[in-house]
Amino acid sequence: MLALLMAWLFGLVLYSAYLFLLRLWRERVETVLVGLFFGTLTAAQFIANKLVDYGVGVAPAGTVIFMTNVAVLDAMAVFYGRQFAMRAVRLGFFFQAAVAFAAWSASQLPPPAWFAERAALVDSVIAPSARIAIASLTAYLVSSTIDVYIVTRWPRLHILARVYSSSLVAQVVDTALFITMAFGPSADIILGQIIVKWLQIPLEALLVYGARRYVGAIRAPTA
Repeated sequence: MLALLMAWLFGLVLYSAYLFLLRLWRERVETVLVGLFFGTLTAAQFIANKLVDYGVGVAPAGTVIFMTNVAVLDAMAVFYGRQFAMRAVRLGFFFQAAVAFAAWSASQLPPPAWFAERAALVDSVIAPSARIAIASLTAYLVSSTIDVYIVTRWPRLHILARVYSSSLVAQVVDTALFITMAFGPSADIILGQIIVKWLQIPLEALLVYGARRYVGAIRAPTA
């Protein structure tokens, strides 16, 4: 459980940093959110190589920053609409694919003899296998699309009801798809990761309400 408490603390630090950036560039909230979306997406992709025992389940270390990525996506969908958020999702897909290809390409380049042992270790961290890369891209695209659809489907619902319900459903889809495609179906691993992700969803309120302060004119999401 200590790891879970630490994850919450790290999440609070990350959201505080995001809110500081939004305050600093409050005239360009949408630009900051897009930048945070791509930045957290890339960071989560690399940190995911380490697994952590959170006490309630095992999940990648990148889960913490990945959930802040989900919060940023929800904020974009709530304040700027479905089309805006889906453009970010589609760009994020190609961005992730490009990063994965760049990491794989780097692993294929020959290192000097004195660096060979260390290079093998680095390659094992930065270069995902084709199966994991495909699983990650597929799970991301499907779950993010579902998330945006749900959070913009009922604009009259309370903002937190929309954000929480979309994240609850999307994270089940993301986890089930990724684990099944990357490693084969494992109910224990899937359930553990879902619980870890669900327990971090309440933190989304910090970013959503913080961003709301700086959005000049909140446009109702369009279907």
